[in-house]
Amino acid sequence: MGSTGVAHNFARDYIRIWDKRRTYLEASIADDDAEAAMDAVLSLKNSALMVGAARLAQLAVQLERLVKCGDLPAVRRLLPFVALTGEQTVSGLKVGYLPPEA
Repeated sequence: MGSTGVAHNFARDYIRIWDKRRTYLEASIADDDAEAAMDAVLSLKNSALMVGAARLAQLAVQLERLVKCGDLPAVRRLLPFVALTGEQTVSGLKVGYLPPEA
């Protein structure tokens, strides 16, 4: 990313909008909106890849396949794992990557 400051800012932004991403995915699945679900999954996958969240990115790849197949019920069953993995990612970034706030 060029500099540590830029990377730290990206990680902070990722943390700040995690709940919005998760909520968007959950709402799209609750509404049975495959198009919005795909948008949410791609956002989740790409941001996870960019922040180095390998487990979350792998889960998003699985979700992408399921949405492409039209299996929104299977996506719905995975939502608790998405939430847990996302929270673990946020926690890991806060504790293991970002410097303490001054």
